[in-house]
Amino acid sequence: MLQTFLPYVVVAAVVALFFAFCCLILLKNSDKETESAHGRQRHRTNHYNEAEHEDSVQKEYEAELKESAKEALASQSQDADKTISLEKTQVFPKHKIRTAHSTVDDNEKTRLFTKEEFTSVQDEEHPAMEDTESFRGPGFRMEPEPEIHDSITDPAELEEYFVRHFLNRYGSVTRTVAQDARTVTHYLISNLPVTSPREACDTLNHIMVQEALQNAQRTYVMMPDDIVLGMVKDAFNDVAMGSRSETRTILAYDSLKAMPRMEMTHFRSLALLLLFHYSRNTGNVNARALREYTQKYITPFISMPLPDEYSGYQQLEYLYCISLENKEVPFGQILRDSYPLVFSFRGCMKSELTSVYPHWRPGMLTESLYNSYYKLAVVDDSMLSRYFDEYEIDDYATRSKLTALMHSRPVTYDRQEMHHTLERIDKDLAVMQDIWDSSMLRKSSLTLMGMYIARIYIREAIGEDFDLSHWM
Repeated sequence: MLQTFLPYVVVAAVVALFFAFCCLILLKNSDKETESAHGRQRHRTNHYNEAEHEDSVQKEYEAELKESAKEALASQSQDADKTISLEKTQVFPKHKIRTAHSTVDDNEKTRLFTKEEFTSVQDEEHPAMEDTESFRGPGFRMEPEPEIHDSITDPAELEEYFVRHFLNRYGSVTRTVAQDARTVTHYLISNLPVTSPREACDTLNHIMVQEALQNAQRTYVMMPDDIVLGMVKDAFNDVAMGSRSETRTILAYDSLKAMPRMEMTHFRSLALLLLFHYSRNTGNVNARALREYTQKYITPFISMPLPDEYSGYQQLEYLYCISLENKEVPFGQILRDSYPLVFSFRGCMKSELTSVYPHWRPGMLTESLYNSYYKLAVVDDSMLSRYFDEYEIDDYATRSKLTALMHSRPVTYDRQEMHHTLERIDKDLAVMQDIWDSSMLRKSSLTLMGMYIARIYIREAIGEDFDLSHWM
């Protein structure tokens, strides 16, 4: 009987023990939560007590400071010696020092100043320069602020603004600089191609035009020359009157920025590059025409110094006026490429020409540069069609035979032979060959800005204008 109920008794005992164990765990957790609540309550109480303590300490410290101040004032009025004793170093308790620091930190927090407060502080610390005699230069008034006006219709008034602004940009200027600045400013404004003073003022008020004017002033003041004066006038007019998106306007604007860093030697080298690389004279068909060309276009530029061997051309490349190439092109080869029927072929005998076309008139033939040969009065093949049309040589066979005769005796390039030929034409032409082949001109090619500067320089120096529209 006992053995039958024994398993049930064991199971009941295990369940009872498990239930007792769970109750014990629940009772322990309840005790811990109660202790934690009491701890938080004590922490809050202590925190409030500490805060109240700090407030009382702060109040006590402030009261002591007020009392000390009163005692100091009283002792000062009674006896000076006591004042000295009060100024000695005082020792404060540690908790008072901490409280004082916290008060100072609160006062040093970032705050915003109003415009009136900031302006008044600035005025007190830094008085205006124009009101201080020591900052005034002789004959000049400093410009602490830009000149802002509603409307000016008199160009002469703007001229005074521009002259004064230019001179005040520098710490010290001479009377010569001041006079040159006034000269170039008046010349530029008075030569504007406008129809009314109002239009002139509207044009001059543009920011881009004013920058161009300042660069023109700087260029002329650094190189006070009549040619430079004409150059800056041409460039300034292109900026003032041109469209802002036009290539010529941008080139003129950039040229005025580069020209103050250039010299007259640079202008001459640019002019020579333009003359021989990017232009030709279709009238240079014989020695006489080449001699006249040399005296007009070459002699004025080689009679004065040119840039140094390398540094001068390197500066031009830095200013984006030229590009230095790896390939060298000698002067004689340039003449052969520009005037091939003059320098690359010797020509033919007059009897040969007469056998093909017997009706030659004055001006149709010219003497060759080589021996006693003759040539058609043209510089290259592109001019032959116009030549035949002008002199009414319409027969196709005759045209072909004359063209073949012109190419019948080619000349191989030889520098010594070319030098001898050029010297017979004009000595300056031979000098030009020596200068070109011995300098960086033989490696240089012009940029668009270099072409523009060379063009306005040639126009002002010798009165010759070049059409660069197909390049620009």
